[in-house]
Amino acid sequence: MTETAFERGNRLTAANQQEQAIAAFSECLQHNPQDWQALFNRGTAQMRLKQYPQALEDYLAAAALNPASSNIKCNLAVLLKELGELALAENLLLEVLQTEPQHAEAWSNLGVVLQYALRYDDAVVCHQNALQLAGNSGGRLNNLGNALTCALRLDEAVSAYRHGLDLQPDDAYLAFNLSVALLLQGRYREAWPLYEQRWRTIMQPRYRERAWQGQDLGRQHLLVWAEQGLGDTLQMARFLPVLRQQHPAARITLACQTACLRLFGQLEGISLVPLEDAPPAHDWQIPLMSLPLRLDVTLETLSDQPYLHADASLASRWDQQLPARQPGRLRVGIVWETGSWGVGIADHGRQNKSIPLATFLPLLDNQQADFVSLQLGTLPAELQDRVFAPHISDFADTAAIIDQLDLIISVDTSVVHLAGALGKPVWVMMRAESAPFFMAQGESSPWYASMHIWRQAMPGDWSPLIVSVAKTLRQLPRD
Repeated sequence: MTETAFERGNRLTAANQQEQAIAAFSECLQHNPQDWQALFNRGTAQMRLKQYPQALEDYLAAAALNPASSNIKCNLAVLLKELGELALAENLLLEVLQTEPQHAEAWSNLGVVLQYALRYDDAVVCHQNALQLAGNSGGRLNNLGNALTCALRLDEAVSAYRHGLDLQPDDAYLAFNLSVALLLQGRYREAWPLYEQRWRTIMQPRYRERAWQGQDLGRQHLLVWAEQGLGDTLQMARFLPVLRQQHPAARITLACQTACLRLFGQLEGISLVPLEDAPPAHDWQIPLMSLPLRLDVTLETLSDQPYLHADASLASRWDQQLPARQPGRLRVGIVWETGSWGVGIADHGRQNKSIPLATFLPLLDNQQADFVSLQLGTLPAELQDRVFAPHISDFADTAAIIDQLDLIISVDTSVVHLAGALGKPVWVMMRAESAPFFMAQGESSPWYASMHIWRQAMPGDWSPLIVSVAKTLRQLPRD
């Protein structure tokens, strides 16, 4: 029997050949523009390719032709979530569940939407409903674990992930997400091997061949390469001197972001190259954030002492440019938001880590402090004449400026890692969900002795934290 265009489209979709599947469903629609199933399937293929505007058009057209379809509503809700339209997605899924309360997929999708809406306990209930209706699966247990992790119900999260791995031992997402929950608990020796699953989930490795497994290097050449954000690079740079000490005869090269090159020039015995350049010939390579695994880093062996310093002459030059020191006044560096991570739900994490400027402003109502922006970019109009904004070229500049400040107050971004690495007092304004290397609770950091962590009491609610930080800042002793 000859395969129809519709059947071909379904086969190609199952084979993850989405472009060809789209062409097959488009062929169907040329013959019958009212074929809602072809519209729906084409929309699904487009969504998998992240062609969101086209997918939205097809889903809406399919929904107009078949408004009762729960499957269309569920997929449309997933798409709306990706576009950051969480309220619309939630309403659509509630509509499905009103008519089909046993719809397990709708419960799962609603749980994911509510997690992004910062309603973690509600999300947990949704995932538990899906599991009760459809039974245990790796995907459903992973969703449950993610919501529990965000709620910092970490023992429950670990149990959910481990249960999922019992069912699907090769599921990289379960393993990686389990590593995050373990890191939040400080269970580093268990976490590091699982953290390697990032290469099968959220990231693509820059290099795959000749991966270093921690063996003696002798006189061989090891390439260490930065892999994630600038804060991660600054945090993990602490292990390069340890690596140098353990392998004194080896050649060690770090490939890192350009913004770090001048600062990292102080790392003795470590050659530096821009991450974007072709790597030098090497015997072995390792991503920077795999060093804790190979060095067997635990909370007991982790040092919280400073490991970087500012260039003295550069710091002296910056001192002349900063607001003049006055008796009884503090110089305070500030950062209120992180960099952009994309659009829609892709920027969700950045938005949650950042503090809206209007919420942040009361912190500046302090007549005994001079505030210095350590955030790159143009200073917002609301901060003109209230904050000094130096022109910063790279982290060597930032380090030199920090050296001349009394305190840093910042959201969770690269500046807090730099301040901690320099041993400068730094207050981190941390979202309620915390972050893998900041532990789930407590005011101190095992990574940085000079760090104090201020934690949100409720997800998304920064105002009480700002009030507390501002009050404490006013009470600080001044020379």
